Amino acid sequence: MLEDFKLKVFMTVAAEGSFTKAAAVLGVSQPAVSQNVAELEKLSGVKLFERLRGEVVLTQEGDIFMRYARKQLQFSKEIENLFSDLPATTVKISSS
Repeated sequence: MLEDFKLKVFMTVAAEGSFTKAAAVLGVSQPAVSQNVAELEKLSGVKLFERLRGEVVLTQEGDIFMRYARKQLQFSKEIENLFSDLPATTVKISSS
């Protein structure tokens, strides 16, 4: 799978509005979700979420980031499906 897990985590947190709920949806620990988001924030150099009491909301930069993350995940899905319609090729190898 070509999908970047960090982007999937980001999108799930944005959809759920919570690191804890995102962790449950993804089947990972809440610290793993926090770490992935922190890595994305470090890589991008911006704060992606505003942490509020009991919820998180996208910052303005996070909203912009989401548009590109959505495109990237769509491109990854298209690449995965690119050759799925081709017939499987069988290779026979024999030796003596």
